[in-house]
Amino acid sequence: MKAVTVKDRRSKLIQLIHIGRAETGLSDEGYRAMLEGISGKTGSRDMSIPQLEETLKALKSLGFSVRKKMPVREEDRGRATERQLAYIKGLWELCARVKTEAALAAFVKRIAHVPSLRFLTVYSARALIPALRDMAAKAGCDPDGIPGARR
Repeated sequence: MKAVTVKDRRSKLIQLIHIGRAETGLSDEGYRAMLEGISGKTGSRDMSIPQLEETLKALKSLGFSVRKKMPVREEDRGRATERQLAYIKGLWELCARVKTEAALAAFVKRIAHVPSLRFLTVYSARALIPALRDMAAKAGCDPDGIPGARR
């Protein structure tokens, strides 16, 4: 499994911050003031990873949300809860190298021993989620920043 480098993490955070800035409609002055208030710096390239994470958190408090590219489809629904399915897909999208439905289905089959998400039960989904959380942690991602997660 490929390890996520600090450079990769920084690049991803900076990318998300710039997307968040555009989606929240922050002016350049407002954006720079927010960065300076959080880190004392006026550019995201000069910030550390914790400062970038704080900036992303501030953008989320302004209404920015990372959109899921893999929504829960009708054919995914079975006996697992909607929330579990959304969390599984969000974790997969966050940390998988191949972010496709087919790759997720193969992972589900290998770990939960069911042919697709539709056949997951509440209990088998509970067993699958820790495996995905471990995978996310090994990839250097924060599994608690996923939509659908319990707070």
